[in-house]
Amino acid sequence: MRTVKDYMDFVKNVRDNIPQQTEGIINRKKAEIIDLNRQAQLYEKGEDSLGLDLKPYAFFTVQIKQLLGQPYDRTTLNYSGAFYDGFYLTVDKDNLILTFNSNDRKTPDLIGKYGKNIFGLNYDNQQKLNYEIIKPELDKYIRQYL
Repeated sequence: MRTVKDYMDFVKNVRDNIPQQTEGIINRKKAEIIDLNRQAQLYEKGEDSLGLDLKPYAFFTVQIKQLLGQPYDRTTLNYSGAFYDGFYLTVDKDNLILTFNSNDRKTPDLIGKYGKNIFGLNYDNQQKLNYEIIKPELDKYIRQYL
C-alpha cells in the first residue's frame, strides 16, 4: 500500500519526465512535424513561419511551373523535390526548441532569397504540433501512471 508521500514522489517523477517524454514524441513524430513546415506551410500555402506569403516566383519560373503542371499561384519552393527531401529536424534537448533545415545544396540560396523564416512553424502549425501531436501523447503517458 502506498503512502501519500509515496504517491507524491511518484507523481513528481512522472512530472519530471515530461521533457524527456516530449523529446521522445518529437523524435517519433519527426516526419509528421517536418510535413507541417514543408507541406502544410510551404507547399499548400506558400508561407513562412511568420505566416507571411513568400516572395512571388519570377515570371520565367511561373512559366516553367505551368509547363510542369506544378502550382504557380504561390511560391512552394518545390521544383525537383530535392529541397523538400533534404528537410530535417533537430531538437534542443534542454529547451525543447525545434530547428528545421534542409541539407539540399540550394538551401543557402533559398534562405538568401526568401529568408530564414522558410524554416519553422507558423502559429497554426505550432498549435497543431502542441495540441494535436504532442499533447495527446503526453496525456497517454500521464494517464498510464496515474
